[in-house]
Amino acid sequence: QGGTKAILEALQKLLFFEGVDVVTGMINIKVLDEVRPLLENHNKLGLFFDMGELVPSPAGYGPNIGLISMDFWQAQYALGQWAVQEFGRDGQIVAPIYEAGFNLNAAFMNGAGAAGAEKLHSMVLPENLASKNGLILDDFFAALEKNTPHFVHAIFIGNMGNQFLQQWRNSRFYDTVPLLIAENMGYDDMLDDVKHLGMKVYSTSIWNRKDETVHNRKFVKDFEDFGKQQANVFGMIGYEIGLSLTIMMSLLKKGEVKNALTDLKNQGVTGPRGILDLDTNGRQRSNIDIIKIITSNHNINQTIIAQTSAVGLDTSSLYHETVSGWQNPYLSV
Repeated sequence: QGGTKAILEALQKLLFFEGVDVVTGMINIKVLDEVRPLLENHNKLGLFFDMGELVPSPAGYGPNIGLISMDFWQAQYALGQWAVQEFGRDGQIVAPIYEAGFNLNAAFMNGAGAAGAEKLHSMVLPENLASKNGLILDDFFAALEKNTPHFVHAIFIGNMGNQFLQQWRNSRFYDTVPLLIAENMGYDDMLDDVKHLGMKVYSTSIWNRKDETVHNRKFVKDFEDFGKQQANVFGMIGYEIGLSLTIMMSLLKKGEVKNALTDLKNQGVTGPRGILDLDTNGRQRSNIDIIKIITSNHNINQTIIAQTSAVGLDTSSLYHETVSGWQNPYLSV
């Protein structure tokens, strides 16, 4: 985790002192341009994962890097497009300054714009209003009073997301203005602490523990039998990385790093989410479920109400127009 300097120091230690052949882990893709020369010059493989908080470079990151992503930027585009089609052309986005530093809000706005949005306001909460010390939403609710939108979209991480949901549930806007939340806010382990509030919200789902496909059922059973805990998104990504390395192992042992990654892409590997996309240029489009989440004292019910994708999103313009200095991975802080 962290910026370029911390990542490069850790990578150099792994390559030069530990002598590893493959480097893997969660990373902010802004660092990959700096990582690339080290891997290529020493014929090593980087198999990284991210949540998809940033749109990847349309040029990719070279032959020695594979990326397994949750593609949140695609989900955000699809959710924005669906929100306008479903609820109306006026929307309000709210996010703390940290989350606003990624492409999540911009991707949502692009999707909403593609669907014909007329007014789409974005409120970025400064650190004095949104931090570990608390969440102050007075200005946000005042803005809603002045101009009530057709929908609200919230982008938060961790406990701050639950603080937002608690305040939203207690506001007069609950159940009168539809609330759409970023995908990570709708994970079961996040909502478990606030399910008793009895909420109805909308979100996206790129992977669902309850999906009945053969490969997902196998993963969930293997993970939960071994780990004695409920399968989660990070376990799922780790499983996908393990599947990928298994297929590449014979060529990696021969030192054929580029061939191993190329062969994996050509051969394909099917994981809990279906066929994996390890390209780093963001050209593939995932199927994305739009879900309605209803919670009660004892249950978190997710119902798929639509299926869509981010087809139509021009990643090159989004990549170049939303430059950010944030180098920590999303969800890492």
